[in-house]
Amino acid sequence: MPSAPQEGLAAYQLPMTISQIASREQLERLITSIQFQNPAAVTLTLKKRAGARIADAIAASENFRHFRTRLESRVLGRSARRHNRRLPLIAVLEESADHRLHYHCKIDRPYHCSFERFSAIIRDQWPKTDFGYYQIDIQDQSDSGWTDYILKQRQKRSLLDSIDWANCHL
Repeated sequence: MPSAPQEGLAAYQLPMTISQIASREQLERLITSIQFQNPAAVTLTLKKRAGARIADAIAASENFRHFRTRLESRVLGRSARRHNRRLPLIAVLEESADHRLHYHCKIDRPYHCSFERFSAIIRDQWPKTDFGYYQIDIQDQSDSGWTDYILKQRQKRSLLDSIDWANCHL
């Protein structure tokens, strides 16, 4: 006898298959193996549209690349462009129940940049991108709880596809 569907589940909440569980565990091991010195937990929300463009995964990735370039330029200075230095980061794209895209990120803050300055730069640069929305959350010293949160299955169709590999720097 088939069971009745569960009510009240969040967007895209589906039981995880064995392969999804294995993928999540491998991603968790990968992320925890990376040595972040001063990790910041960052959530960046996107506008639903910018002009005639609608926010989708491709537009979101392009927008995040633009933001990452702006952030690295402000934080790392000329060495970002001259020596191709990049901030270690992991970016995961999700869609909320109201169909608004947002990124959960783990970004390593350089030792020479205070959390207050780093936070101010993010808050200044994100809205300057086409899809940058005013909802921004930044927490200092992300931990294993943040890793669990960004790897949650809820609000993702596919965990592996939700990681913005083009913008991750490990």
